[in-house]
Amino acid sequence: MSGAVQIDAADRPPPERVDYWRSSVCDQFVPLAVEPVGTALRGRVAGGGVAETRLRRIRATRHTFERRTSDIRAEDPGVLHLLLQDRGEAVVEQDGRTATLTQGDLLLYDSSRAFRFRTGDEFQFTICLLPKRLLPLSERVQQEHTARVFSSQEGVGPAAAALLTSMARQDSETSPSQQLALQQAMVSMYVALLSEDGVAGSPPAVHLSMAKSFIVRNLGDPSLSPADIAAACNLSLSYLHRIFANDGTTVVGYLREKRLQAAHRDLTSATVDETVNHIAQRWGITDPAHFSRMFKKHFGLTPGALRRTARPDAAEHHQQPSG
Repeated sequence: MSGAVQIDAADRPPPERVDYWRSSVCDQFVPLAVEPVGTALRGRVAGGGVAETRLRRIRATRHTFERRTSDIRAEDPGVLHLLLQDRGEAVVEQDGRTATLTQGDLLLYDSSRAFRFRTGDEFQFTICLLPKRLLPLSERVQQEHTARVFSSQEGVGPAAAALLTSMARQDSETSPSQQLALQQAMVSMYVALLSEDGVAGSPPAVHLSMAKSFIVRNLGDPSLSPADIAAACNLSLSYLHRIFANDGTTVVGYLREKRLQAAHRDLTSATVDETVNHIAQRWGITDPAHFSRMFKKHFGLTPGALRRTARPDAAEHHQQPSG
């Protein structure tokens, strides 16, 4: 697992412990108010990540956690959390609902809206922080299922709890393709958990979401091909082409579109001070003339012309023959 973390409040002397703990919890999850109850604070956070998904275990004494509107304005990573109550009890409030969790229960909550947790005397959560954009489910559907208890004793619950626990405890490094496969399994588990309650989760939609995610994360690889994408997502090449065709595009067309959009963003950014060719190369396009032709066909002007229009000051420093 990549990005392994181990945090223990006891690593700081007592006068620094609470501030250190509050800051660490916000860093590892989302910005929120962290209020330990009582004077004998104990707390640990551990976990890691697979692809774009983070897995965390938190064990501590009694707490109140509250994500407020001001916290969301400051930073929203756009994640849908899947929580397993490993021990203890907790009460969770979000979207006008209140759920009481006991050991073995599962629950979803969303970083984009306010929530509040009140825990028992000592608790442990295992939590998956999955980017919502990877889910082939609407925001409305996701919101309908927050702060509702799913049992880990029946239906999809036992499989979801087992996968969540095993991924959080995994401590070995995995290859990018293995990480993507694990993330895809987690996406599928979210969809299955929601589908049990009447939500139609389409496997092709999940596969398409994962393939697009892999493409976006690997735009800078000039050799990236449909075969590479299919292999990384554990799909056949023909199936990959079919799900993109059903989405109204092609694998190559989607890859080209994302590269051009990324280059357009950099060319008009006041913080990117690089040549047109360097920008193209960063996004996996190594032929300057080909880049200029594609860019003009897509946006109606060459990369150099766009930069001169959007940033006259930068254009003066980056004159080059690529347009």
